[in-house]
Parts: sequence; C-alpha cells; structure tokens
Amino acid sequence: MSSDARENPGVPRLRGVLARFKQFNTKFLLVTGVSVLLGAVLNMLVARQGIHKLSAESTREIEAGLNVANREYLTNHLGDTAQHVNFEFHHAFTDIELVADIAQTVIDHDGELGNMHETLASLPYLKDKFAYKAKSDGGGDWQQNAEGEPAVISIWGYMLDNGQIRPEAQRAADRTAYMDFLLPSFKRRGADKLQIYAVGPPAHPYVRLAPYIDLAGIFDQTYPGHNNKNFYEFFYPGLLKSWEGWMGEPGGLDARKSQVTLWPPYNDAGGGGLILTIFHPLWEKDRKQIAGAIGLDLTLNQIVAYVRDVKLANTGFAFLAQADGNVIAVNESGQKQLGLQEKAEQQGLALLKRLLKDSTEPQVASIELPEDETVQYRDNVMIGGEPHVMVLKRLAPFNTWSNERIATEYWTLGFVVPKKEIYASLYAAQRAIEDSRTSIVTSQAFIAIGSFLVLMAGVFLISRRMTGALVALSGGAARMREGDYGVRVAVTSDDEIGQLSVAFNEMAAEIQAHTQNLEELVKARTKELEEANKEIMSLNAQLAQENLRLGAELNVARQLQLMVLPPAQELKEIKDLDIAGYMSPADEVGGDYYDVLRGNGVVKIGIGDVTGHGLESGVLMLMVQTAVRTLLASNETDPQRFLSIVNKVIYQNIQRISSDKNLTLSLMDYSDGVLRLTGQHEEVIIVRTDGTLERVDTTGLGLPVGMDEDISDFLSNIEIKLAIGDVVILFTDGVTEAERTDTKQYGVERLCEVVLRNHDKTSQEIKDAVIDDVMAHIGNNKIYDDITVLVIKRL
Repeated sequence: MSSDARENPGVPRLRGVLARFKQFNTKFLLVTGVSVLLGAVLNMLVARQGIHKLSAESTREIEAGLNVANREYLTNHLGDTAQHVNFEFHHAFTDIELVADIAQTVIDHDGELGNMHETLASLPYLKDKFAYKAKSDGGGDWQQNAEGEPAVISIWGYMLDNGQIRPEAQRAADRTAYMDFLLPSFKRRGADKLQIYAVGPPAHPYVRLAPYIDLAGIFDQTYPGHNNKNFYEFFYPGLLKSWEGWMGEPGGLDARKSQVTLWPPYNDAGGGGLILTIFHPLWEKDRKQIAGAIGLDLTLNQIVAYVRDVKLANTGFAFLAQADGNVIAVNESGQKQLGLQEKAEQQGLALLKRLLKDSTEPQVASIELPEDETVQYRDNVMIGGEPHVMVLKRLAPFNTWSNERIATEYWTLGFVVPKKEIYASLYAAQRAIEDSRTSIVTSQAFIAIGSFLVLMAGVFLISRRMTGALVALSGGAARMREGDYGVRVAVTSDDEIGQLSVAFNEMAAEIQAHTQNLEELVKARTKELEEANKEIMSLNAQLAQENLRLGAELNVARQLQLMVLPPAQELKEIKDLDIAGYMSPADEVGGDYYDVLRGNGVVKIGIGDVTGHGLESGVLMLMVQTAVRTLLASNETDPQRFLSIVNKVIYQNIQRISSDKNLTLSLMDYSDGVLRLTGQHEEVIIVRTDGTLERVDTTGLGLPVGMDEDISDFLSNIEIKLAIGDVVILFTDGVTEAERTDTKQYGVERLCEVVLRNHDKTSQEIKDAVIDDVMAHIGNNKIYDDITVLVIKRL
C-alpha cells in the first residue's frame, strides 16, 4: 500500500470512480443520456416557440375581424337608437306645430271670427267660471277658473284691477276659449306630454293649460314672486326678444324651416321628472308682433329610459348629451364611469347640468362632440384606467334657447363599451391557446423524462448487448433534435432493446402528432377566418355601392318629377283662372300626374294616376307629361284624337319596357268659360258660386291609358260651363283612400264637405284646407299612396 493510501483512505475510492468513468459502458451511458435529455429539451423549446408564433398570428387575424364586425355592429346599433330618439322628438314637434298652426289661422282671421269668439266663450261647456284668490302671505291675487273644466286658465295679478279682470285681458282670454276643445285632445294623444298650454300675448300673458291642475296655487308654492313679474320674463327671460329678432333676419319668418323652440331640460317642480319645454310663437296677422305662444312640456322619461336601457356587452352603456356637453340621459353606472358631477342652475326654472367638461376623467372632459353627420368611432378612450370604445352620432337639429339667444343646436348620442368586453372572445381564445401550449409542453416534458429514465436503465443493465441498438437510437435522437419528428428506428429483437426501440418510436410518433396536428389545426382555422373575413368585406362593399347607386337613381327621378310640375308663377299668368296644385309622393318617386299648359288658344289641364308608385310609376308619369306637352306643341286640337295619340305612345313605351303598368288620365281644355273633359279618372267635383255641389263621373269618358293600343272607340267628352266664382276640384285616389290608424278611409264625401266650406276662398286656401284635413285624418298613420289635388277657380 502506498504512503498516500495509508495517509488518506478516500483516495482509493476516488480513483475507482475515475476508472469507471473511463469505461465504455459508462461513457456510452453518459453520452446517450445527455443526448436524449438535450434532444427532449430542444424539442420542447422548438414546439413551444412554434405554438407561440402561431398564437400571435391567429390573434392578429381574429382581432382584425373583430374590429370590422364590432365597428359595424356599434355603428348600426347607434344609428337605430338615434333614429328612435329623433322620432320621439319629431312626434312632439308635430303635435305643437299642429296646435300652433290652428291657433295662428284663428289669429289671422280674428276679424272674421269676432262673433264666434263671443259665442264660444259664452257656451256653458267653454265658459270660464273664474274665482278670485285674495292676496295673502302665501301668494294669491289671481283669478282662476273652477276645477272640472276642460282646461285650467290662470290670470295673474298684474292683469287685475281690485281683483277684477281687466276688460282687455278678458277679451284676450275669450279668444282662446276654443282651445278647450283642442288642448285636452292633444294632451291625451301623440307624444308623451306632461301638459300642453297656450300663453297670451306679452301684454296679457294668461295661461290656458290641459290637463286641469291648480296652476296658480302650484306656482305660488314653487315659484315665489311669479305673480309680480311678467310670465315670459320670470320663467323664460329673453325668449320674446329672441323671437322678435327673427323678423330682422334675412328673409324674415318665411326663411325659417321651423319656429319650434326648445328650453333646456329641467326637473319639473310638480314631480313630473325630467322635462323639456317646447314653444311655438304665435304672431299678429301682420307678423310684426308676438300674439302669444303654444307651449308643451315633454316628459323625457321615455327617451331617458330608452337610452338608459341600451345594453352593450356586460357594462357598456349609452348617453344623450346637449351641444354644450350636458348629459341628459345615462344610467347610474354610466354616470359613475364617465365621472359626471350633477349640479342645478337656477334661471326661473331649475336647469339640469351634468357636463362632460366637468368630468373627473380627463379624456372624457376633453371629448369634442361631432360637428357633422359622420359617426365618430374612438378606439382608446381611457376611463377608470382602462381603454374604452366610444361611438358618437349627432342627432337632428333643434332651435334651442342657449346663452341668452335661440340657436340651432345638435344633441349627441354616444355609446361607451369597455374594450376588454368587446374583445372578450379574442382574450378567451388567447387563454385557450396558452392553456393548450402549456399542456403540450408539459406532456412533452413527462414523455421526455420517462423515455430518458427507461433508456438509462436499459443502457445500464445491458449496455454491451444494446450498443448497436443504442447507436441507432442515438442517431434517431439526433434527427429528432434537428426537428425531424418522423424518424423511426428498426426493431430487430423482442428483448429489452427491441422494447426500447418500440418505446422510442412511440415517443417520436406522439411528439410528431402533437406538433403537426396542432400546427395544422391552427393553420386551418386561421385560413377559414381569413376567407370568411374577405367574403364579408366584399359583400359589404357591394351592398354599399348598390345602395349608393339606387339612392342616386331615385334622387334624379324625384328631381325630374318635381321639375316638370307647373310652377306657381306660370299658373298665375293664366287669365280667368285661379289655379293651385299639390302633389306628395308616398315613396321617393310618385306615380301621380298633373299639369297645366297653354297653347292653341286653350288651357290644357291634365290629371292622372299610374298604378302603384315608386321609380317605374314615376318614369311612366314623366312619359305622359312629355307626350301631352309634345302633342300640344304640335297644334293637335281635337280632344279625343289628342288623348288617343297619348294612349298609343304610352302603350308602345310600356310594351317596349315590358311593364304591366297603366294609368287613369283625364284631359281638359278650357276656353271662354267652358271646360271640355275627356278620359277616365276619378270624379270631378264642381262647387258653383252659390254653393251648389256637382259630381261628374268620368267612367264613361274613356279607358285606362296603356292597356290597349287603340282606345279611340271608347273616348268621349263632355262640356262643363263655368261661371265666375265656380270651383273645380281634381284629385287622385291617394286623397279619398287615405287611411287613419283604424283603417277608415277619407272618402269623397268628406272631400266635398271641405270644399263646400271653403269654396268662397282662393284656390290656394281651398287646396291648403283640403290637404290639412287629409293630413289630420291620416294622423301618425303611414301614407300608402301618392296624394295629388288640383283646384281651379274661375275669376
């Protein structure tokens, strides 16, 4: 024994270990083990990186598709909601314009209706039974009618003398007694109104209001001092001055599309919730002074509830804001998210203020509302530290009192949705891919470790016998390390070496399946998404182009149709006749026809109705107008031959375009007080100057135009002599068949009644009376057919 061994017993053991490392079996075991372990690790890394790349690519494709789909959904949903809100306001505007139009007509004819006002005011149902409320600490010093009457009327202290109504104030109030018929009906029908009322002129601003409430008593409790200051200036300071300023604008009152004026929203002191006061001024007949106003308190509860109830994803919401950013409608969660602060401004009425600019969220406070009709889509508005999508759309314009003047104001409807909710499906897909990637890598790790242990045990036990097989396995492992997962080793025996080879082959097959199948699946899904997205984008582009083309065609046809109608100036130039016409198509393009032409010493008057309405009917109407004008220019004087030629031209055109349309058509020649009528159409209504009514049936005067090439054998004509003051009414079936909501038609009898009541007026006034009565009959119902009226009065 050497001296080193004797001195240190551990030295021999260390030498034995080093000697075993020099043995082939040990080297083989170490080399094989390290190779297999390294190959498995590299395989897992490569597989993990591949899955990560595929995940990123698929995420980008899915996100692009979601962006397009979400933008389209939010834009369409916002447009539908905006249309609903616009409709609610338009409904209320129509109500107040109808009442104001009636009241203005009464004012314009006040001189003729003086006896009527006195009679109505004295009728038991309409007579205002006033009672005086003496002045006290709590208010009083006003006159008000008794409870139970159709509407309440309050006359304030500054219109009284020793508790008695001043005569001029009494006369002014009596002039609106007829309102007891109108106001209750308009309160019950139409838009959701809290109340509707008429206010007297600035000198006598009494208030007549429906439904009946203790108006003066409520004002005493809620608005102290109201009875000591003019109604307009106390509640609506500066409003009268702004209305009067309209007369100084270019074009005056006639230049304004609408006189409806909105007062900013406020909380009703009587418990009606958030309301919006809408006014329409009334003018003296000379249109130089204010004669009063019609007011309407519109409850915004329905609109506010509709906006609050909009559901977008899980926590998304909608809001409605005025032009200055004052948010009218938003749910509680949305108000909190937007960081809005509520405060009330006292200006006669307590105005609601909840401004975006005062938001505690910086990006909300800096929002600029839309300045045009384009939908604004903002992707990353930070609210509460999280990105949100905000979509904004401007509503229809209003005349609104703002900053001590009336200005055109646009309200804005907005949608706000957390971005994480819009992309929830994308995030879920990312999590699923990540979970799959972790599962695959974990499985690979277990398989690699198991294989490594089996291999090491086999090499250790039968290293000498398995050298050849291990070499093959080592080569296979090297190929796997290079990414060749299809490698397989030959199984040459049924012993442990053979079993190890089988295990290696199974391991390789499983790794290959996991890697390839996942890659192919992700590629297939990505390709499907790309193809679907391309198809959707292509269809959307085609639809947009088609809509644009159709809209342009309809607009051109409508403009052409309106251009060929006889202008008012041309009608005024016709001697002996006072003529007024009206045509309103049910669609963008109508099928009704009327014309008034001069030539050959006669006035040629035509009226017709093409079957159906729309573009094809409108084109056929233009054909008829062109044919009539051409024949008149060619000096054709025989009425029956004239209509026969028109029929032949129209028939040939209809056959050429393969249409099934036809039309009823009557042509009239007027000369020296005689009207010669040819052709089949609706009845002709004649009201003589003494009020006698005649109805002329045109059924036997011809056939519908365009049904047969030659209708000359069926044509005949009659002569109608017109005295000065006689009125002739021509119309289409769109008038008599107009339906109200219960489907009852307007009818010829009602048309005759309206004409009889107004026959002593001008043709324009008669036409307006007919159209107003037809529209009142239709109400809110849909107009299904074109409406045309032509009024002729001999002078």
